[in-house]
Amino acid sequence: MKRLSDAPLLPVVLGFAGLVPFVGGALGLALGGQIALQAANALPVYAAVILSFLAGGRWAAELVIRADAPRPGVLILAVSVALAGWLAVLMQVWARPGLPLDLELAGWGVLIFGFALQYLWDRAAVRGATFPGWYLPLRLLLTVGAMLSLMLATFIRWSPTFSL
Repeated sequence: MKRLSDAPLLPVVLGFAGLVPFVGGALGLALGGQIALQAANALPVYAAVILSFLAGGRWAAELVIRADAPRPGVLILAVSVALAGWLAVLMQVWARPGLPLDLELAGWGVLIFGFALQYLWDRAAVRGATFPGWYLPLRLLLTVGAMLSLMLATFIRWSPTFSL
């Protein structure tokens, strides 16, 4: 495995810039008040968009590498990851007190699981030489940052007494 220092600068900078809304969303939730309400809406939408972006990259790589016979499993998984992000947002929109399942909490869980799954899939792609070796340490750091932000957001939303 290559090191992150072997990566071209632009993907690293843009990747870490993409963490700003994750961290900002979690901090917004921690601040409480009106900003927390906005963050509770914006963060899961952004997370779903990023999951779709990552899955779309896998879809595109499959079509480029295997243009004549793309593997159905890869295409199905790419669409499934994107749809999982969309479903997580819907779950949070539909969340209402008194439902037998806390849909908001479940939605956060779907997003966290989606990022974990996407990382494992990307790890396999690096090992299979679909992506360059420097991509794995970058994806690891970005995935950890996104997942920690989502976990903090989940904790804050699930613990109504939490505040900074």
